[in-house]
Amino acid sequence: MKPILTFIALFIAANCFAQKEYTAINGVTYKIGDTVHLGRGSSPAGTFLYLQMGGWAAVMTYDASKGPNQLNIGRGYANTAVVIKKIKTERIKGIEKYYFVVGGGNITNYNLMIDDAIQACEVVPCQNPNAPVIVQQSDKFDQLKKLKDLLDSGALTQAEYDAQKKKLLDQ
Repeated sequence: MKPILTFIALFIAANCFAQKEYTAINGVTYKIGDTVHLGRGSSPAGTFLYLQMGGWAAVMTYDASKGPNQLNIGRGYANTAVVIKKIKTERIKGIEKYYFVVGGGNITNYNLMIDDAIQACEVVPCQNPNAPVIVQQSDKFDQLKKLKDLLDSGALTQAEYDAQKKKLLDQ
């Protein structure tokens, strides 16, 4: 009987102190069960940098040789919504960061780094619609290569290529 009481006490304690809501930097108070409206992915390719595959799906599909962005969610999620299942926090380099475990209508859970997503306008309403896009260096090189391929194939003019290249390098 004692192990059962210990389990019940731990279950009650975990649920009593679980994070039930969070007021994000955009001023919105999010609660479990709320719908979060997504904007667009903030990478140049349109993928989401702050909405990533989570749970066992991430563990089972992760391949270290593919780099850190492989868990980012594709641009197909732009202008859709996800539902908050859990609100979690963790301390990263001494800073407390909040993220939501969200569902997008299938069996896979996703992790949404809420404040970062708001700053990048991956979540609406966003804090700053003119926020700069944060691009990882490897993404810039990939984008430059794609631009050069488009130039070489004739799909872009030299002027278009130069303008896009400057825009990409200025980020």
